[in-house]
Amino acid sequence: MTNSDFASAAMVRVLREGLRALGLDVDMDAAPAMGRGRVPLDAKRAIVEGAVRARGLGVLPLLGRGLHGLAHDPTHRSLAAARDAGDLFARWRRLERYFHSRHRVDVVLLTHEQARLRHRSLDSRAPPLAAEDLVVMGVLAALLETIGSQAVRAWVDGVPAYPRPDATGLLERANQGKTAEWTLSWECVADAPTRSSVAPTAVAGSGPPADVFVSSLWSPTARRVAATMAGDLARARTVADLARAIGMAPRSLQRSLASAGLTCSSLLMELRMRAAAWWLLNTPVAIAEIGFVCGFADQPHFTRCFGDRVGLTPAKYRDAFSAGSSGSPTIR
Repeated sequence: MTNSDFASAAMVRVLREGLRALGLDVDMDAAPAMGRGRVPLDAKRAIVEGAVRARGLGVLPLLGRGLHGLAHDPTHRSLAAARDAGDLFARWRRLERYFHSRHRVDVVLLTHEQARLRHRSLDSRAPPLAAEDLVVMGVLAALLETIGSQAVRAWVDGVPAYPRPDATGLLERANQGKTAEWTLSWECVADAPTRSSVAPTAVAGSGPPADVFVSSLWSPTARRVAATMAGDLARARTVADLARAIGMAPRSLQRSLASAGLTCSSLLMELRMRAAAWWLLNTPVAIAEIGFVCGFADQPHFTRCFGDRVGLTPAKYRDAFSAGSSGSPTIR
C-alpha cells in the first residue's frame, strides 16, 4: 500500500465520535485503538459513505463536532492548544505533513475574524473528493470552536455549510466540483475563555504530570523556562518570546541557561524527550501520534532523535520498559 491507502487514526476517531453525537448508527468496524497511528483508508471512507447514506451530503461538515467529545485525545489536544486561528491553521498544516497526507489546506486570506481556505491535492490529477472537502472543513470549524472562537460559520462557494448546512446547495456545489474553497468566520470576544467549555484541553491526568518536566540539576531560571515550554511542546518560541514570558532580558536568559550548559533549543529537546518517554511508558497512544504531540517534524525525525538520546527506538523503548517502569529517562 502507498501512503494514500491510509488515513489518520485520530481523524477516524473524530468522525466516529461525530456520528455518535449526531445519533447515527452506521454499521462499521470498531473504532481504531489509541495504539494505531494510521488505519486503512477504507475505514474513513466507510464512515463518510455511511453518514451520506443516512443523512445526505449535508451531514459531513457536522462530523467534525466529534472533536468535542475527545478532550483526552492527544492529537486533538495538540491542535486545540493553538493561540488563535492562524496558529491553528499552521498546526493543521504540520499535522498534514507529519502524517504525509496527500492533501493540503492552503490559507488564501486570513484576518482577525475570517479566513479563506483552499483544499488541494499534492497530485493535481487526483483532487480531493467533495466528501473529503466537506469533512475537513467541518473539522477546522469545530477546532475553531475548541480554541474559544465564538459564532463560527462556514460557507462553500457562498452556500452555508456550518453550523447549519444547506444540504441542497452543497449537493449542487459537489456536482459542479466547487467544494474545495471555503470561507470561515468567527467572533473573537475579548473576555472569552481561551478554550471552549465544550472541549477543554487541559484535562487532569490526561498528559504528563508536571514533575516529568523538572530536573534537580536545573537552575531556577531553567525550571521557569521549562514550565513555559511544557504547556505546548509543538509551539515554536524564540528566545525573545521565552524571555518575555518569564520577565527577563533575552541576553540575561541566554547567559543563565549557558551557565548550566543549556540553550533554549536544547532544553526544548530535553522536554520533548521526557514527554515522549512518559507517553510511551504510560499510555497505548500510537508512536506516530506521540511524535506529533511532542513537536517533531515527522515520525522518522522522532525515531532518530529519540534513538540518539536514549539509545533505543521509541518502539523498542516501549517494549523494553513499559511493563515495569513509570519513569522517564534523565538525559541531563
